[in-house]
Amino acid sequence: MSTYRLNTLAVAVAFAFSAPSMVNAQEAPAKAEKNIEQISVLGSRVSNRTATESSSPIDLIDADDLNKGGFTELGQSLQATAPSFNFSRTQVSDGSDLFRPATLRGLQPDQTLVLVNGKRRHNQSIFGLTSTVGGGSAGTDMNAIPLIALKGVEVLRDGAAAQYGSDAIAGVINLSLNNSTDLTTGYVQYGETAEGDGETISAGLNRGFELGNEGGFINLSLEYRDADKTNRAERDTGGSLNVAPGTLSDEVRWGQGNAESEFTSVFYNMALPMSEGELYSFGGYSERTALGNGFYRNFNEASKNVIQVYSDGFLPQIDNEAQDISVSIGFRGDINPDWNYDVSAVYGENQYDFTSRNTLNASYAAEYLFNNPGASDADIAANAGPTEGYSGGFRFDQTTFNADVNGIVDIGRSEPVYVSIGAEYRKENYEIVPGEEASYACGTANTDTSYPSVNDPNQFAQCGFQAYNGLRPEASNKSDRDSYAVYIDAETMVTDAWNVSGALRYEDFSNAGDDIIGKVATRYEFNDDFAIRGALSTGFRAPSLQQSGYTAFTTNLGSDGTLSQSFTATTGSAFPAALGVDNLKLETSTNYSAGFVYDVTSDLSLTVDFYRVEIEDRITLGSLLSADDVAFSPDAVAALQATGAVQANYFSNSVNSTTQGVDIIASYRTDLYDGNFSATFAGNLNETKIDSVNAAPGIPENVALDDIQSSFLTDGQPGERATLTFDYERDAYSSMIRFNYFGETDVKYFGNDHIELATDGSFKATSTVESAVLVDLNVSYQINDMFALSVGADNVFDETPDELGDDEVLNAISNGAFKYPLRAVPYGFDGRTYYAKVSFSF
Repeated sequence: MSTYRLNTLAVAVAFAFSAPSMVNAQEAPAKAEKNIEQISVLGSRVSNRTATESSSPIDLIDADDLNKGGFTELGQSLQATAPSFNFSRTQVSDGSDLFRPATLRGLQPDQTLVLVNGKRRHNQSIFGLTSTVGGGSAGTDMNAIPLIALKGVEVLRDGAAAQYGSDAIAGVINLSLNNSTDLTTGYVQYGETAEGDGETISAGLNRGFELGNEGGFINLSLEYRDADKTNRAERDTGGSLNVAPGTLSDEVRWGQGNAESEFTSVFYNMALPMSEGELYSFGGYSERTALGNGFYRNFNEASKNVIQVYSDGFLPQIDNEAQDISVSIGFRGDINPDWNYDVSAVYGENQYDFTSRNTLNASYAAEYLFNNPGASDADIAANAGPTEGYSGGFRFDQTTFNADVNGIVDIGRSEPVYVSIGAEYRKENYEIVPGEEASYACGTANTDTSYPSVNDPNQFAQCGFQAYNGLRPEASNKSDRDSYAVYIDAETMVTDAWNVSGALRYEDFSNAGDDIIGKVATRYEFNDDFAIRGALSTGFRAPSLQQSGYTAFTTNLGSDGTLSQSFTATTGSAFPAALGVDNLKLETSTNYSAGFVYDVTSDLSLTVDFYRVEIEDRITLGSLLSADDVAFSPDAVAALQATGAVQANYFSNSVNSTTQGVDIIASYRTDLYDGNFSATFAGNLNETKIDSVNAAPGIPENVALDDIQSSFLTDGQPGERATLTFDYERDAYSSMIRFNYFGETDVKYFGNDHIELATDGSFKATSTVESAVLVDLNVSYQINDMFALSVGADNVFDETPDELGDDEVLNAISNGAFKYPLRAVPYGFDGRTYYAKVSFSF
């Protein structure tokens, strides 16, 4: 991690970033709009990626930039173009094959607000597990949005909860949908890795149509992607019936890489002018599947395997399926020449389902043999139960109503006050769906006791499917909540050079309470080339239903064969209450920002923005605690025993933290050899520190937050990120070369501090992913007015994390199968990829 200091941030309070309307300071602000879709209109034509004349630090990324390179997912494309955006890869972690944590400025996924066309996007129904980047946080599923449907993306790098509402602590990402008409565009792309796997075929189609004669339109987008798996695992020493343990296997049996996946999506965007205003609507549907892997179950792991079914062991797989639906409808118009209105309703729904494949429930065969001691191998195999089945799922939906009024108030000065007033109501529902009985049961009778395993009577058979143990009926749950908010924004030009703005918002959540938050912001222009900007704001984030309503059971066995469970306890239940956690509170934040914009020449611009984010009562999902871990509290031990579980964890407001850093963006454009040349540097330095741990009196701090979870918060994401991009266009040719720098990550999970294999220092204490520079190259040729051909390579020099050594815990527990770390991997480990794309437009 970087050791730089940002003490100058204490001075930043005097400055304010960004008026709510975020307009060009050289133009009179047209309206104090509440959505950053206006940024797209006012700022997307500027010559550089960050609008230096705006009053907020904003990355403006158009569709062409998103599609430069071989990335076919929105999350990867954003990571390659906006260094403050991270998109960490996690392997062998339930659900991670479909969703990945999307974060800004090193904070959590659910601390960034995502908008589509300026309207709030719903979150996903599932969150990352504990001991992952973004663990316990249900953010927005960025990969549910097709790239072909986008006109551009705006990334507001500033706390904005007072303007946009709960969640906007780290910033706001607005996705602007395509609104073109009378134009058909599309592409077909093929790619694969240098290893010859990961073959990916993608295709997209977009067409816009005029509606009526007054400027109405409907724009339709289709996108499809089919990707084969990649695998960087190696032969292992786990052994089989014919190969002694300790000897290399004949083939690679484990899996470490991207899952085999398929993606289908349909999106639309439309507007229809009417006599009194404009009716608009947008939305879409996407469906994705991914077949991921668990840990390999060795043939001699009697509690997990039945050799009559899998003679050499087996690799259990998790078939992930996600469905996403969204639809928005609204009406906007003018009240009079100075005032306008916008009313809208947005519905979004996300579903995740898990089906276990190539698996088994070892207790089924164990029960059969217990009741039929003379059974043959064939009989045992025939009565071993299903090898696949439904393990459970999650549902989340959100309905949001907004009413906004925007206009000007004449106060007798040359410049009026630009005002926005609005209200919001939101309704959310969350549901946990249990799996089929075989996915969690202990034998066909589903009793409270297990049976001696088939292959070793001294071990008891585990219950439930391997890899993704099914969600039990006791975990099924439905919860809901609603919230409402009112806000006011105001902005004015005090002088021709000085802009001042402020915002206040009151928001109330039925399950978490209410708060009033605010923001003051300013921008002062010394001359046409240099200006300073800054802000002081407060914000909050209410605990999500996924956090307050989640509970899950997994199955473990005691030494006496009695069925035991681990579980995540719901908020307010007896176990967390005994440890001083009765409910989840609001996370609260204070943001300080200060920066400057400098047009060095007509071709070169520079922006530097410092920030500091202080968050109190951050919500985390703790590690599993046993009765020994909570022996200091008889009430906690009793509560744990009352559940029948041997371990439990829970959500709590466990942490107060400070995140501080600086964003630097320099952009240069010039004519070069009869062509257009541009160079853009974008860098982010970021550091998160734990200020204190919120443990109730008498509760040890490591119960509220242990070192493993703390390491993901402070060191699970790169402290330094940068991109340097060179673009050159001449006649029909264009080219791009991009350097992507990722700083080091270092977490305790899968280190000796997590799984103690030795006390003599022979194993590394932590799991480290080293810093790296990845280079992407793209060359395009415009064949004619209709077709263009692009070829390129991502990660040209085949950079991967350092391979695991004999002194690494993950290498030891996987019998040498895993080649690279599994957690906190910011740039993946597939290595170099090649691609070719044919684009068309007519």
